[in-house]
Amino acid sequence: MVLTARSDADPPGRHLDERLRRKMLLINLGLLSAVYALAVVQALVLDSPRSDARGEIVAVALTVAGLLVSLRAPLAGWRYVVALFCISAAPILSVLFHELIAAQIWSVVPLMFVAIFIRTWHSATTARVVVAGIAAAAVIALLVAPAPIPVVWLAFYAVSVLGAAEVFGLGNAALLDAAFRDPLTLVWNRAGVSRRVGRLVRQARRRSQEIAVLVFDVDDFKRVNDQRGHAAGDRLLTDLAGRWVAEIPRSSVMGRIGGDEFVLIVGGFDETQARALADQLTSGLPVPVTYGVAAGPPGHRALDTLFAAADRDLYERKRLRKA
Repeated sequence: MVLTARSDADPPGRHLDERLRRKMLLINLGLLSAVYALAVVQALVLDSPRSDARGEIVAVALTVAGLLVSLRAPLAGWRYVVALFCISAAPILSVLFHELIAAQIWSVVPLMFVAIFIRTWHSATTARVVVAGIAAAAVIALLVAPAPIPVVWLAFYAVSVLGAAEVFGLGNAALLDAAFRDPLTLVWNRAGVSRRVGRLVRQARRRSQEIAVLVFDVDDFKRVNDQRGHAAGDRLLTDLAGRWVAEIPRSSVMGRIGGDEFVLIVGGFDETQARALADQLTSGLPVPVTYGVAAGPPGHRALDTLFAAADRDLYERKRLRKA
């Protein structure tokens, strides 16, 4: 479980959602820094007598630091981790200095937005662990802070942060997931394949394994539509995708990249193993399906080469079948 953004070596198809993620983080950091700056002005200029603004000053410093490290795109690696730490730590550290109970109430809201952001952009397991750590840190800060609080507030903070992640963050994650899926077969669409394959490529690179690309094309699919209707064609594609998803390795990535064309990307398979898997997936089907295979070292440029090689293999096999 690693809470990091992509590296520059990841597939270029991931740029769209990464720009959106960076934009959301920048907006959150900008709004939070503005709010805490206003709180500093309130405490030092408008309040009489002056309030203790140390917590808000620390929060401004953290959010501005987060903004600075987020300015350059792509936001990846250690810079992403630092930005996420800054936006998470700012509300918690401000709580430590509050002497008034009212000041503790609104501090939970920024943490809820942070929890929603994390649950939206990271896997459920990673998000739950990180958000639980943020909630625990906030509860400890409440206990240490000089402001007296009712004991029930400890539960209120924890439930608010965890609940925001599970309710609103889960909804955002579901919408994001749907945007990257093919609406008919529910496997990944082209953008979804590019987005998901980054993790597989990184894992293969760490393990010094090859990546295999398998492309599938339903033979004479137009005839199915012409003779049995488009509804029958849709059912055929749905059934094929469902069967393949049930048989492929769990860590692999399958997507629909055209009307009757599918792609499967598998880590840790050489070409011989990939062809054996392709034979398994195309045997016993209600219609003939031709496949193409290519395997090689991981990396987004190598991946483009493998896609092209698998396509050539596919059309060569189609030519031989027709001959």
